[in-house]
Amino acid sequence: MTLGRQLLAGISAAFIALLLGIEAIYVSTARNHLAAQLDAHANETATALALSFGARASAIDASLAEIMISPVFDRGHFDLIEVRSPRGERIFARSLEQADIDAPAWFVALVPLEGPTGEALIASGWKQLGRVIVRVQPGYAYKQLYGTAMATLAWLALLFALALAAMRFYLAGILRPLEKIEAAALAISERNFVSIDHEPRTRELQRVTDAINKLSARIRDIIAQESGRAERLRKDAFEDPLTGQLNRRGFEQAAGAALDQRREIHSGAFALFAVSGLEEINRQFGLSHGDAILKRLAGTLAAPGAHGAPIVGRWQGPTLVAFVPNISRQAALAWAEDLCRSDVSLACGAVHFGEDAAQLAGLAQIAEGALAEAAKKGGVVLVTLESGVQFVDLRKEVESAIQAGRISLLAQKVRTIPDQDLLQLELYCRLSDSEGKPISAATFVPVASQHGLLAALDIKVIEAALDALERIKSLPWTVSVNLSVQSIADKDFRAALAQRLAGKKQVARRLIFEVAGYAAGRSPGLVRGFADGLRGTGARIAFDNFDIDRNSMALVSDLLPAYIKLAPAFTQHIAEREDLRFIAEAMVRMLRPLEIPLIAQAVEDAETVPVLAELGFAAYQGYVIGKPEPLPPA
Repeated sequence: MTLGRQLLAGISAAFIALLLGIEAIYVSTARNHLAAQLDAHANETATALALSFGARASAIDASLAEIMISPVFDRGHFDLIEVRSPRGERIFARSLEQADIDAPAWFVALVPLEGPTGEALIASGWKQLGRVIVRVQPGYAYKQLYGTAMATLAWLALLFALALAAMRFYLAGILRPLEKIEAAALAISERNFVSIDHEPRTRELQRVTDAINKLSARIRDIIAQESGRAERLRKDAFEDPLTGQLNRRGFEQAAGAALDQRREIHSGAFALFAVSGLEEINRQFGLSHGDAILKRLAGTLAAPGAHGAPIVGRWQGPTLVAFVPNISRQAALAWAEDLCRSDVSLACGAVHFGEDAAQLAGLAQIAEGALAEAAKKGGVVLVTLESGVQFVDLRKEVESAIQAGRISLLAQKVRTIPDQDLLQLELYCRLSDSEGKPISAATFVPVASQHGLLAALDIKVIEAALDALERIKSLPWTVSVNLSVQSIADKDFRAALAQRLAGKKQVARRLIFEVAGYAAGRSPGLVRGFADGLRGTGARIAFDNFDIDRNSMALVSDLLPAYIKLAPAFTQHIAEREDLRFIAEAMVRMLRPLEIPLIAQAVEDAETVPVLAELGFAAYQGYVIGKPEPLPPA
């Protein structure tokens, strides 16, 4: 029950008790007054009859008594009028056999009102003739008392209703700031450090509001400082100061992390652009003119197009590099040729890859050879990596495996630092062909991504994961599943996912969906909508293979993921490179107020674990713990 309702209930109870007390006092006073009136009425009637008898007769008989008493009895509200002789013998009497009381029985029992009795002596001169006894019937008094009590109660009830409405309005005004304080407290508990704009007039609430605002502001400042520190370190380590794009190390880091996401990238182009005659331009027009040409070219390369936003960097000297994901060979060639038709003389060496797994080092080597050839003859030289696999047949095989449910789950452990407790399992899937032979993920994931099969694959994996959580009691509390942005963008997939999670609410809250940081940073609105849709299901979202770039970092404070798994490109060399340790430590400091654990991926040697513990990582995952293995039996 809310504080406002408790206060209103307490005030109402006190007010009701007060009104009932007023009603009881009023009824008691009215009862005493009516009792006194009835007593006076009985005595006055008895005295009047006695005087009438004494003035009219020297002796009393029954006929005279009837003549004297009947008119009085018929006009009044009497229960009994009788005349007795001096010896106590009854001469005449009139009484009611049964008197109806015009009031409820409970009221009569609650407010007792006895009919009083009056007596008077009958005398003629000095001679005593007898006595008159009169007992009043209280029915009329009960009727008057009950009517008055009900009228008073009605007015008091109306007064109570008006007072209650006024009190509710008054309390609402006083407690309205408290509702904002409660909302702010709940938001802070959900790691959303908001401030309260409205300042209450109550001194105590003012102090609470000031304390909450100061706490939120302090934590926001800490997060902003650490975010800025991480951003500055990232720029110093991975950005080229001239072009504002990535330097070679930063490009290799970002492109390598992107290539690891075969769920999101099924093809692409790696292109090197060199400005011809830049040295001559620098000699004739100065270094600033040559720098401006490189900067303008870098901005042109980084501009989003129909193929999305490429990853752009400075390879070396006058050579720039661009990685364009999910682009066809024809589109890549047209894009490169269009850039080379600018007002600057350019040579471009590019390599296009398809569903086959591509390594950054191999792509760079081929592109450098193509650039050397393009520098001799000008224009664009595009090399296409040929695949030895019949992807038409493979697509049918992958589609058949998904439809037939030839999907098995593998799990890799994630352990805490430094306790080495089992934190969670990350689930992977493995497909089998029609003959039962496994199809490697490096083979089927790009094919499923290119041909739009990931949504169907992901929903099958999620169904298997939910079933495993129900059947296998030895699984840890948290289990994670990878999701592609292609699946998240599919409306049918989201509807099917909501249905599956609603049907298994008990285990759905143990499930975490991991989205690649690279893909989330390029589709922030889509990922936000998906995260909002998960709130009512109990399942949560996390970032996997997280590359530290400004797009991905902006999503962290908005979505508050369950955890972040740092990309292998960072963690694999974190023990040797001080710049990576600085960035990781700044990221840990930024995430700590948000209570978001940072997990290291692809840890392959035990010597790296103490370094991760020193930096503040919450957990780690990799072959140092073990490779993905089939789930344990139920």
